[in-house]
Amino acid sequence: MLWIAGIAAVLMIILIGLVIYFFVTGSKEKNVPDSPSGVLTKARSELMDLRRNQLKIRNKEIAALCREITDTGDKILAVLKQKPESVADSRQFLWYYLPTLGKILGTYVRVEECGSMTDELSVNTMIHLGEIKKAMEKQYDNLFDNDKLDLTVDMEALTLACKRDGLLEDENGEEK
Repeated sequence: MLWIAGIAAVLMIILIGLVIYFFVTGSKEKNVPDSPSGVLTKARSELMDLRRNQLKIRNKEIAALCREITDTGDKILAVLKQKPESVADSRQFLWYYLPTLGKILGTYVRVEECGSMTDELSVNTMIHLGEIKKAMEKQYDNLFDNDKLDLTVDMEALTLACKRDGLLEDENGEEK
């Protein structure tokens, strides 16, 4: 009886060890993509896929728009690499916009390669890529909103301090 209890205890310890091992390693794998570096690595891969598709596009105007979009994407990722705290604010861009744009360009390339491209679809693609380009540029600009606010506040605070110390005149032309 003691022998069976010992085997059961050993099996229980092994089972607990396996559960802990898989729980810890499983959670690490889940957390890697959510870390700023993991998110940026995935986004860089998506951007590389966009560039590969861009190179396959025959329509010069659409290829040029794609190049501008991917150049802006490179600028966004460069800023996010410097400011990893901004990655959380860019999740929609990184997890939805880039992959969806990749899917759109992949489909466009397949339609173009098989010879089914119509003038109407080309024009429609140009219009939508132009809108996407504007959105990407706005996304890039939004990365600097906090910096712009900080700059404004710092300038106003310094100007007020200079007025308070009598180094600058106030609005009425009088020194304080």
